Amino acid sequence: MAPPPEPATPPIQEGDSPRFRLRLTPTEIAEVLGIETRPRIITVEYRRRLLTWTAAIGWLLAPAACVLGISLMRVFGLQSQTVLFALQFPPMYAAMMATLVLTQRNLLTYDVDRRKVWSGTGQIRRALGRWRPGDRLEYSIYRGRLERVRPSGRRRIIARFTVVVDHATWAEFVDVFRAHQIGSGGGGEPSDLRAPVVKVGIRWRFFSGFLLAGLVTEVFALWPHRGDFDSVGSLHLAAAGYFLFGALPLLLRPVLTYKEGRVSVKSLGRPAREYPRPGFERLEFSVYTGCLYEVRPDGKRRKIARGWARDLDSWKVFVDRFLADAAKSAR
Repeated sequence: MAPPPEPATPPIQEGDSPRFRLRLTPTEIAEVLGIETRPRIITVEYRRRLLTWTAAIGWLLAPAACVLGISLMRVFGLQSQTVLFALQFPPMYAAMMATLVLTQRNLLTYDVDRRKVWSGTGQIRRALGRWRPGDRLEYSIYRGRLERVRPSGRRRIIARFTVVVDHATWAEFVDVFRAHQIGSGGGGEPSDLRAPVVKVGIRWRFFSGFLLAGLVTEVFALWPHRGDFDSVGSLHLAAAGYFLFGALPLLLRPVLTYKEGRVSVKSLGRPAREYPRPGFERLEFSVYTGCLYEVRPDGKRRKIARGWARDLDSWKVFVDRFLADAAKSAR
């Protein structure tokens, strides 16, 4: 007796063939296994304890400084309110800014999977809201800040490290973001590392702008037809602050020189000072702040040069050369 015929095998559809079968993504695998997946989010926090203490002390000192200023004006017979402003403004300003930052949820958040940045501060949200086709986000190790770059090359600061930002969460964000940036081919072209000596000047236009702002503010404060407007005597102080901030670097002209692993800074009328100085064992550049430090044996650091105050082109050559030499010496 002949065996019964085997059941006919249904033809394999093209989509069901092993050759055409699609691989499951990690998210689909997690859904099949019933595992709940959450996107990895990096949140850059503020130093809320420091801000809380600053706000509390500032709000306590502001009325005390006001009373002290009024008393000094009465005792010495002063008519100008500049003394009152000079005493009251610093604690009031510190308290207001600390309170404002405390109302923000965080500096920024970064979705590692989607590679998307958003922020808890209104200023950064507005900067990210002005997005145009072709724009991109880029982290600059030379200035230590996150920037929006236009197709024309124009840059706009989005976020940067400050004293009120938590260093650990900022460093975590920078490390991950830079890894994604390098993986996608971003970060700009490397500098020429063949120059034996690298000299870095200051940002002439940046400081000249502050100098000009101080002069304009002082002219407005001395304008004869300005009426009784005095802004509690703050215009003269503001003009002096702008003027000194812009004039001092332009007069001293500090030039940073890098040669054979050593850094020296030469200012006008002063001998060159070499780094690291006695008591410090090495130099270190921080990609998180964009600054150069000298480091003591116990790990304490002292800032030598700031990237935001230096000419970008020559500062970029110096940083690339310094990091390349540091990598060679670490091998």
